[in-house]
Amino acid sequence: MNDDEYYKELMTKASSAVVLHSWQDCVAGFKQADREAGTAFHRTLDWMNKAAEVYLNDNDKMAGFVGKFGVDCGISCDYASRLNRIRKTFPPCAAENFSFNVFESLLTLPKELQDDFMSSEEPVKVKDVKEAKEGYKKVGEKGNEDLKDAVSSGKMKPREAAKKALSRSEQAVIEFNSLTDEQKLERLGGAEPIDAAKQRKLDETLGKDFNPSNAATGILLFVNQLRLFGGQKEIEHHILAQLNRSVRMQKYEAEALLMLADVIYKNRDEIASFVETKPNLKLVN
Repeated sequence: MNDDEYYKELMTKASSAVVLHSWQDCVAGFKQADREAGTAFHRTLDWMNKAAEVYLNDNDKMAGFVGKFGVDCGISCDYASRLNRIRKTFPPCAAENFSFNVFESLLTLPKELQDDFMSSEEPVKVKDVKEAKEGYKKVGEKGNEDLKDAVSSGKMKPREAAKKALSRSEQAVIEFNSLTDEQKLERLGGAEPIDAAKQRKLDETLGKDFNPSNAATGILLFVNQLRLFGGQKEIEHHILAQLNRSVRMQKYEAEALLMLADVIYKNRDEIASFVETKPNLKLVN
């Protein structure tokens, strides 16, 4: 069924319905159903807790509980194991602001952050847990020592510190991006000093993986891209501009261009013949 057919079906149902709900009715209905789903999840945990007590009393051990409970309840072993982990980690509670997915996310948090969430009376989403986890990692980073001390002394809750650390991080990124390249280099400790002799040796040394055939092919490919980019004047302008800006490699690059010019000059007639001759596309190099 495509979108048009689905829309038509919905409109047909709407026109034939006796009662049309308002948008607010739908929102209120969803919220109520969502609350009921959350309550049902906590009842699920409650029954599993009771089942664990019965199993322990009957067998004097907990080994095998999850497998038997999953089979008898008709649920997968994976789902039963995940429920069991939540059941054992968090104390029984009737709060309706924690869903199964939120509880699973809480399992990955430090204990103090878990406790902070568990004491919350506000609805909690997986997104909230992930953001708190990311921010709380930054609380332990350099520059946030005051936040770490505030949490340790009880002056600030872990979630509040995590939110503050995230805000600082975002502000730092905005500030850094507003700097000039020189200011960024200075902020990062400045450019490392260059050993002129060592750099010259590197500039004049071929890499071990150098392949002249591949290098020649690369030159042809890049030159063709320049041709597609613009005309002769445009290419001339950009080549000379880059050459003037390339202080360290200027001499080497100029020598390379002159060598390339010699190759083109000596073989101009042969090169020109390829322009006039239609290439055989069936040939494979």
